[in-house]
Formats: sequence, structure tokens, C-alpha cells
Amino acid sequence: MRIIAAFIILMVCGLSAAGQRDSVIVNDGWRKDTIRVKGQVIDTLGKETEMIIWDNTVRESEEERRNNVVKPPLDSRVFNTLSGKVPRPNKFRGHWNGFYFGFVNFGKTNYSKYGGNDFMELDWASSFTMHFNFAKFSFGLSPRQRFGIFTGFGLDYSRLCFDGDITVRRKKGEMLHAVPLSDLGIEEVKRSTFKALYLTIPLMLEKQIPAPHWKRFYVSTGFIGGIRLHSKTKVVYTSEKGNKRKLKENGSYGMVPFKVDYTLRVGYRGVCIWGNYSLTNMFNKNRAPELRPFAVGFGITI
Repeated sequence: MRIIAAFIILMVCGLSAAGQRDSVIVNDGWRKDTIRVKGQVIDTLGKETEMIIWDNTVRESEEERRNNVVKPPLDSRVFNTLSGKVPRPNKFRGHWNGFYFGFVNFGKTNYSKYGGNDFMELDWASSFTMHFNFAKFSFGLSPRQRFGIFTGFGLDYSRLCFDGDITVRRKKGEMLHAVPLSDLGIEEVKRSTFKALYLTIPLMLEKQIPAPHWKRFYVSTGFIGGIRLHSKTKVVYTSEKGNKRKLKENGSYGMVPFKVDYTLRVGYRGVCIWGNYSLTNMFNKNRAPELRPFAVGFGITI
């Protein structure tokens, strides 16, 4: 019996020793993993074949990793971080180029020189402005290129539709005044408008806010200067014979040659809503009523 007991003890110790030689127990502080090696067991691992166990992922030693070619991950930002390279941010691009449409009216008026006769009252639903912005120059002001300043060039075309059946005229040395269309023999009036065209130059700040899928919200504000290029009045009416007629007259009408508008815009990607308010009078206050237009609308940037 003693011989049999001793034989059993020797068998158990042998199996235990074999199991220890065929397995490696790794405790990384999170979990305990066991790797069992089948076949011939190598007790000592060389430095060049050292294996590191990390969250069930087998990684090569630092020496082998330097000798092997590392393929960049799908996400280049992760690869740049691992390789020690700082990803280069996108260049700041302000939102200016594109097409903008809005409705116009007068915010501040003063007809005191005309006894309170507000003859330039507008039909807001038919009064609009269109902006065609075609050149932009942007400058980033932050390391991540999310804040910057921009300028450029554009065209501002405004059509102001009078609410009454009148047009406006001004002779040299006179004040701008209303002329009833009935005095001109025009009875069937379709619309009477005042049109102006400006070359615009902005100076604006813009803050861009990151959004999903690299699309950004943005808020921009600043000033837009304008140089008057052309102005005229236009009356569309029907003659006594039922034919469509147009009466056009060009002139400065006592307008100031320059204007400055304050603007605020909020947008997402290529669409925005915007508002402008003129900080200057539309006409020379000594030649016409004091009028400051404002506009609100939407825009599509490119």
C-alpha cells in the first residue's frame, strides 16, 4: 500500500509539473489569462521572441515592432497620434461666396422736412434684395482654424416697391419729392419701384462650431461696406390700349455714394439665415428723407 501511495503521489506531481511547463499564467491587474502551449515546451523565451499579453491581444516586442512595417490604421488621426505626428488642421474658410435673398423695409425714417408725409412707404412683400458674392479672402485666427476673419467682393441689388401709385424725382438743387403717377397720365399701375446696385466689401468675424461628420455650424458678424454703382426708378403700367408699358428714369436721386451695413448670420454647411441693418442713411439728409433700410432672408453659400 505504501508503494502504491508513493506511486500515485509521484504521478500527480509529474502531471502538475508538466502542466506548469505547458502553460503561462498572466495577471495584468484586470483579469487572469492562461496560455497553454501544445507540443514541445520552451522554458526560456529569447528577447527577440518576447510576447506581451494585453487585454487578450498579442503584441510583438518593441525590437520586432521597429523592424516591421507598420500599416496606418483606417483612421489617420489615430495613426498620427501613435506615430507622434500632430494632425494638420483644415484651413479656415469663411462663409461669403454664394447667393443671398431677403426682404427689405425701412427701419428708421424721418419725414419731418415733408410735414410727416411718408411718401416712400414700401410694399414689404414686393421689396427685396439679392446679393451675389463672388470673391473671398479668409484668415484663420485660432490654432484649430475654427475662428477667423474674412473679406471679399460682391454685388448688392435692391428693388424697393412703393406702396402707393407714385414715383420719385429730384432736380438739381431740389429736394427729392413724390410725383403721383396720375399726373403723368398713368392710371393702370402694376408696380412702381426704386432700384439700386452696390459693389460690396465685407469685413467679418466668424466662429465655426464642430458638428457630426465634420460638418460645422457657424456664426458670423461684422460690417459690409457698399459703393453705389447705379440707381433708377421704374414704373410698369398698362396703356389705354391695353399694352404693357415701362417708364424708366436713371439718376442719383440724392443718394449717398457709400453705405455701411451691420450684418449677422447663422448657418449650417451651405445654408444660412441672415439680417442686415444700415448704419448710414440711404439718401443725403439735406436732399431727401432720412431712411435706413434693413433686410432679413436666407442664403446659399458655395
